[in-house]
Amino acid sequence: MNKMVINHLERLFVTSDAATIIKESDINHPAAKMIAMAAKMQENECGDGSNFVITLAGELMAQAQSLLQMGLHPSEILIGYEKAFNFAVEEFEKASTYSLKDITDQEEVLKCMKASVASKQYGLEDTLGKLVTQACLYAMPRGKTTFSVDNIRVQKILGGGFSDSEVIRGMVVIRQSETSVHHVTKAKVAVFNANIEMQQGETKGTVLFTNADELENYTRTEEERFEAIIKGLAEAGVRVVIASGAISETAVHFFEKYKIMAIKIMSKWELKRIARAVGATPVIKIETPKPEEIGFADEVHFREISS
Repeated sequence: MNKMVINHLERLFVTSDAATIIKESDINHPAAKMIAMAAKMQENECGDGSNFVITLAGELMAQAQSLLQMGLHPSEILIGYEKAFNFAVEEFEKASTYSLKDITDQEEVLKCMKASVASKQYGLEDTLGKLVTQACLYAMPRGKTTFSVDNIRVQKILGGGFSDSEVIRGMVVIRQSETSVHHVTKAKVAVFNANIEMQQGETKGTVLFTNADELENYTRTEEERFEAIIKGLAEAGVRVVIASGAISETAVHFFEKYKIMAIKIMSKWELKRIARAVGATPVIKIETPKPEEIGFADEVHFREISS
């Protein structure tokens, strides 16, 4: 059953996930706070089963209440609970139904994954479980059994349905190239954390031209300097340029001339992720980055999905 939760920022959530409800609720009662903390720990540790933790803890408290009314001292109840806890831990070891032998085997991981996925999205566990398993195995470094959850993102695209979902081994950005170059392979990637346009000075200045030639030469020298920067990128082997913010028309013109793919990313977080994915360092100055600041991608391509 879905619940409607309105949090302290007046934001509405419609969810049946216990962890979300607990996270968005303001809880002041000390005992209730402890249960909420237990649910949060469960969510951080396993990502599932927080509902069970809340129900179990609530029931333990309800049972303790009747014992207190009978006149038992809280410390005695605590000793009882600790004994029960030790007994339960011993029993759990014997109650295991299936152990995962090879964590890199997709079929085997999927068997264990289905139960968790079904508790959130019942009926879709086969399809979703397969996608989740694939994504996790891609994100997991070789020889390790853990990975950073932040390395897996979900990108939503308008149009189509659930069955169109797929796992991309790489990174998806909902942006197209500013130039006509839409596909490059074995590409060096330069990431700029700045607008790519002619540098404007901070102060206002006045320039006096006495004839038309001076006016022509003034803009030409500026353009030539700008072209030299982009030519330098092309000579360094950079085939893809990623910028945060505006890319001026002059820049697009020169990128087109040197067959460079230019992508504009508005989100700072996304820019950082792309830089991490290709192994580049975001540069602030518009100039040819040093070899160690340039990233690399096997393939960068643009594909149109449902317009």
